[in-house]
Amino acid sequence: MEYSQMRTATLRTVFASAYLADIIVACMMWNNHGNHYLNVVACIITIALSGIMLAVTLQKPEKLMVYFELTGKQIIFTFMTRTVCDVVLMILLYSMYTPGHVMAIVTGIFLVAARALAQKRPDIFRELFRSHESDPELGEDDGTAYEEQGEGAAKV
Repeated sequence: MEYSQMRTATLRTVFASAYLADIIVACMMWNNHGNHYLNVVACIITIALSGIMLAVTLQKPEKLMVYFELTGKQIIFTFMTRTVCDVVLMILLYSMYTPGHVMAIVTGIFLVAARALAQKRPDIFRELFRSHESDPELGEDDGTAYEEQGEGAAKV
């Protein structure tokens, strides 16, 4: 496995773990406080959004990804869709007591990290997200290559 593939796989795993933790927090909330209508609705929406974003982040199952591509729903793969879903998830998670507060903050940090990635390393950003006109302005590509060996990425 090449370094760039391993890097992308690692980033996808980190983002996916946050969505999986969101699902776990929503299930805990439903189990402990699910006797109120609005708690159940918030948990269902959180589980559904986190599940969809988990599938999109991991690009699995393949049949679902093909369905999104063939039916013109490719916008689900863009950064803007992830931003909207993450903001909705943060609002819903914040209503889920302390574990939800923590996961809302973690989700916000990952959202900011993805935006910073667009500014600093547009090549990695393009590997994670499909291009769309509503994407954040990518950092400039000044033609320099990055050496992917040794201590860190250094300009050549």
